[in-house]
Amino acid sequence: MISKPLVIQPESVSDHTGLVRRARRLIQNLGWLSPTASLESKGGKDFGRRIEASWTEIAQGHGVMRLQLRKRDAAVVMSIDHYEEVVRMKALCAELIEQVKEKEIAEEADEYEALYRRITSPQSRKAADGLFAATSDSLRKTYQPGGTEAR
Repeated sequence: MISKPLVIQPESVSDHTGLVRRARRLIQNLGWLSPTASLESKGGKDFGRRIEASWTEIAQGHGVMRLQLRKRDAAVVMSIDHYEEVVRMKALCAELIEQVKEKEIAEEADEYEALYRRITSPQSRKAADGLFAATSDSLRKTYQPGGTEAR
């Protein structure tokens, strides 16, 4: 089953769910895409000598056929509609990758902002000021030996 050409619309936050919906629909439409071993096959001589008949078989069948030369798989022949379906899938994958990348960047930016707020908070400032203003006597009073140190 071949899907109709997709209309690319401008990206927006609400388009993310539309993109996922389009991807799911396209994957369902690619049901004809299967391992080469499961495809109907034809020898190179037979295919070439009767190309119009072979093409009719492709068009009336599943739209794809395995071509063998010297009893070895050589190519997969598909209809233009099937090829365009694969091209649409490629474009959709590129869109999905771009949106995942944008989401990852946004998440990293959020983490950076949260860390920056913690570092520049009044509590952090007070702790840093206290650390740099500490005297050796006040540090000595708060020292507690760890488990590997002698007391």
